[in-house]
Amino acid sequence: MKVFSIFSKTIFLVIVLSLSMIAMAGSLATSSDTNDLLGPQSKRALGEQRLLIVAVRFPDVKSNISIEEIQRRAITGLSNYIKELSYGLTWIEPDFKGWVLLPDSIEKYQVSPNNFQVDRGRVRKLIEDTMTAIENDVDFSRYQNILIIPGASTMPGKGYGMMCYCANPGMLTGVRGNPRFVTLTSKKGKEFSGGVFVGTENAPLGMLAHDYFHALGGVHQNRRLVPCLYNFERQAEASRRHEWEYCTNYIGPWDVMSAHLRKTKSPPPGISSFTKIRLGWISTEQVKLVKPGETIYVSLSPLEKKGETLVIKIPLEGGQYYLVENRQPIGYDQVLPDSGLLVLKINPNAEEGSGTVMVMDANPGVRNFSEATFTLDRDNRNLFLDKAHDIAIIPLWTAGENLGVFVTNRKKSDDALKAALEIQGMLKQEQDSKNVRKESLVKECIESFKNLDFIFCRERLRKMRATGSGTVSY
Repeated sequence: MKVFSIFSKTIFLVIVLSLSMIAMAGSLATSSDTNDLLGPQSKRALGEQRLLIVAVRFPDVKSNISIEEIQRRAITGLSNYIKELSYGLTWIEPDFKGWVLLPDSIEKYQVSPNNFQVDRGRVRKLIEDTMTAIENDVDFSRYQNILIIPGASTMPGKGYGMMCYCANPGMLTGVRGNPRFVTLTSKKGKEFSGGVFVGTENAPLGMLAHDYFHALGGVHQNRRLVPCLYNFERQAEASRRHEWEYCTNYIGPWDVMSAHLRKTKSPPPGISSFTKIRLGWISTEQVKLVKPGETIYVSLSPLEKKGETLVIKIPLEGGQYYLVENRQPIGYDQVLPDSGLLVLKINPNAEEGSGTVMVMDANPGVRNFSEATFTLDRDNRNLFLDKAHDIAIIPLWTAGENLGVFVTNRKKSDDALKAALEIQGMLKQEQDSKNVRKESLVKECIESFKNLDFIFCRERLRKMRATGSGTVSY
């Protein structure tokens, strides 16, 4: 009986330990949560991010950039960028090593500038040779992500071949089909299964951030949670022609996941509400859900700032939806070509590189989404209308840094827009005259507008204009 008792306890402990290991493996394999309102969000991208940065050099190539400059971009630049865009929810704790000598010439590691032609074996060789070179000094389990910086000035097809890419999850498995985290192993058997991205010594900050976001986001249902937002089919041709706008035809410079920079040596642009949501940097409380046909007034904070309401979500059929955001020249959004209300159409079922996010361009006659935002003071850009879904969106006036947004249906949009334009005109006059009573009456009209009483609002404004020759009298 005693032997049986000991045996039974042993079996019980084995079962408990096995179940614990299975649960742990399950949690490690899961890199996202699904929010009923926001959809999938990364669990990897919040809080302290331990990042190992390794600058490597090849025996036959001399670096053209100082190690100090590489550190400024990879440590200071990337840290500041991540902290600002995440509203301080995410920060980097970096460890830097360099220069680390690799065993073979650059020819053994070079990759194609075309996403679809990158040799996965060479990507793995670069990473595992790097791990082998530092395995005696590094505990890889301390880090969530690794950045490898090849010491070779690179342009498409020259130097290392590709300036920047995410290897894990990404190039090691392919982006389309079944992207996942794979385990990498050094010569002595040390393993690493976290995120790995590669950026050459001259890769701009925007490229490093772009591929870091892939790693931070992780994988959800066989897709990278933070996808590329440029056009994969056009990417190789854009690289050959050095015409980057050619492959950013879905969203242009409005997200670093589409365009890494607008001008040479300029800071990178910020990111859209879509990417911020996927990274877990926007919460349910900061999103206003409006169903098609509903009417509501919303005050939107600038996306670059941590405000009370940052985005409006309008669901459509088939899992698609609109995101509406207020983009202003603040922080990294200062490099954007335009400011105002940006409307994005999201298709989460689209294959990566095939239009997951598309800008609803307010002025498609201007290249590269340079006048993409809707703004009340421009006649051809003061109304977004989706007739098929009975959705109308009107950008309103600002209150401090916040931008008013009116979401309604097609039937109400005409009266609402006319009233909004009249209020906008009176606000401008009020700013010029600084008349206290006039200011009070304009505020009264704005409250009437918010309560959907457009008729009262417009009649009140007409009476204000009725006395005198086009001026207001009290």
